[in-house]
Amino acid sequence: MGDWKDAVLFPLRAAGAVAKITGRVTIGIVGFLMMGGGLFLLSPLHYPWVGLPVLAVGLLLLVRAVF
Repeated sequence: MGDWKDAVLFPLRAAGAVAKITGRVTIGIVGFLMMGGGLFLLSPLHYPWVGLPVLAVGLLLLVRAVF
């Protein structure tokens, strides 16, 4: 049976877990949008000096969100 501290601190642990999940989802969304923007700059607009770094940063953010 759990200690009284476990019952008292459970809401804080749950809030921390939800905050961590929300942060990862937010980072993933930003990475996905940046990758899309980078591809948009590369393909129809032909700005590879801008599109490639934006695409790379978006990919890094997406990888950070997953791992």
